[in-house]
Amino acid sequence: MDDTAPAADAPEESFVRPYMITGGRTVGAAGDIPIETLVVAQRPRDGLNPDHAFVVDLCAEPLSVAEIAVNIRQPIGVARVLVADLTASGHVEQYETAATEGAAIVRRLLDGIRSL
Repeated sequence: MDDTAPAADAPEESFVRPYMITGGRTVGAAGDIPIETLVVAQRPRDGLNPDHAFVVDLCAEPLSVAEIAVNIRQPIGVARVLVADLTASGHVEQYETAATEGAAIVRRLLDGIRSL
C-alpha cells in the first residue's frame, strides 16, 4: 500500500487558489493561530462551505493546525485562517499545547530580562 496516496475522503485536487479559499485574508476571524495548536470539532458541519466542513470532519479527533494543512492539501496559512473562522463560529475548539505554553513563558522571561 502506498502511504503517500491521499485519503479516500480527501477533497479532490483543486485549481482553486489559496487566496480564494480564504477570501484573500491572512488572518481568520479568531486571530492568529500557532501551527502546533490542537483543534477538536464541537458542532456539526451543517451550513458550512465544503472547505470548512472538511476541516470539521477531520477534527473529530484532535489534530494540529499543521496536520490539518497536510490533510486539506493547502498551505499552512490557509489552514490557520479556516481554523480561526471555525473557532469564531464555535464549530471547533482550540487547545494550546505544551510547546505553545512554553513559548509564552520564554517570551515573558526574555521580556523580564530586557526590562532589567
